[in-house]
Amino acid sequence: MTEPHDRCPRCGAPLRDDQDWCLDCGAAARTRLARAHAWQAPVALVAVVIALAGAALAFAFVRLANTDQDVRAAQATATQAPAAANPAPAPTTAATSPPPAVDVPPATPPETAPAAPRPSPFSPTTTTAP
Repeated sequence: MTEPHDRCPRCGAPLRDDQDWCLDCGAAARTRLARAHAWQAPVALVAVVIALAGAALAFAFVRLANTDQDVRAAQATATQAPAAANPAPAPTTAATSPPPAVDVPPATPPETAPAAPRPSPFSPTTTTAP
């Protein structure tokens, strides 16, 4: 049996050279343990990401839920629009600015009727006698 050279830092029990843990109290004699607070930063980061995702989801839900109000508002303005569509013409004077330029789309070629399908040389043709 080997003679103990070290003692446990917690309880003072003798430790052999090949011992990493105290057999009396279970404390780490020569082993370094990781800090217990190393988990707090990742958990806080995950909590912030979840909170932001929840806020974005709530915002999107509210925006989608308000579409009924938007439709009602559009219908209300549509019923008021005919009254505002025919306002009294404003008097014109020679000192008014020229009318704004109107963009005219480029002319498109007239549409032609599709060509009649050609008979295939492999399809049977029928002729009628007069």
